[in-house]
Amino acid sequence: MAAQTSLKAPKARHFVHTPAMGSSGAVPAIELAAVTKFYGRSLGIEEVSFDVAYGQTLGLLGPNGAGKTTAIRVILGLIRATSGRAMIAGQDVGSGGPAMQADVGYLPGTLALYEHMTGLGFLHYLARLRQRDCEVRVNELADRFDIDLSRRIHDLSRGNKQKIGVVQAFMHNPRVIILDEPTSGLDPIMQHEFEALVGEVRDEGCAVLLSSHVMSEVEALADRVAILDHGRLVTCQTIQELRAKAVRRLELEFAQEVSPQDFLGLSAITRIEAHGTTLSCQVVGDETEVLRVAVEHGLRSVRTEEPSLEEAFLALVDDRNTDVSTRG
Repeated sequence: MAAQTSLKAPKARHFVHTPAMGSSGAVPAIELAAVTKFYGRSLGIEEVSFDVAYGQTLGLLGPNGAGKTTAIRVILGLIRATSGRAMIAGQDVGSGGPAMQADVGYLPGTLALYEHMTGLGFLHYLARLRQRDCEVRVNELADRFDIDLSRRIHDLSRGNKQKIGVVQAFMHNPRVIILDEPTSGLDPIMQHEFEALVGEVRDEGCAVLLSSHVMSEVEALADRVAILDHGRLVTCQTIQELRAKAVRRLELEFAQEVSPQDFLGLSAITRIEAHGTTLSCQVVGDETEVLRVAVEHGLRSVRTEEPSLEEAFLALVDDRNTDVSTRG
């Protein structure tokens, strides 16, 4: 059991979210609108646009150097975009002020804590900065993640430091939560607990932006996925839509031998092999026509191997890099 805590701050001054009305009923919780950021002559991100609604988790994916951290820093107002706009609850992050920032929870990918402080002292300090009374929530999270907040941060393991990072991101009940590699250093049990926590706050109406290299984590938590590569947005869609564009494997079993030639004219099939009464094929896109032809040839059973999010992600990025290389 985690040590009991005492964490009080001045009377809270809450940021009240009053969304502007739009075609969907409300503005997004987070929005990047054609954002470009240059560091001198070096490109960070270019013309990147995506949004996250309240009650939704968006997974932000991309190879190292793709621009994920730049996008997050622009959203947080830590750096200024060269062009375009970043907004939280319909307000420009450059003019939203402390009240807006106090309603955002952020866990950075490179966690920097005040090592000389105790966990409790550090969280108390952040609560005072946010002018929020976080005592109840901190106690709940400390118990949930089994953290002894009476110890100096310097003396904690990497995993326990990461737990403190998780607590500070969630302790003030923010409506917008931005998480960069949030489970780094956590053991499998705590990873599962963290995933449960994210699911709970999303179901309560929070908007969550999750950047992670752990594909299974994104697959379990995200409603939609935005993929960046070389500073540009490759796609932003649901995981189901992303999978539909990736290669799937079908194994078709027939009553008698069937020639692969009967299927080669179908645009969805990228590869096909025959093994007696079984045809193994790779399919991209709509498989309806493949199944229609298979039924005409006496189809008895179908086994489908759906691509994982990781396979869909790698296929999309690899295809894009191949296209860029060919054009170059």
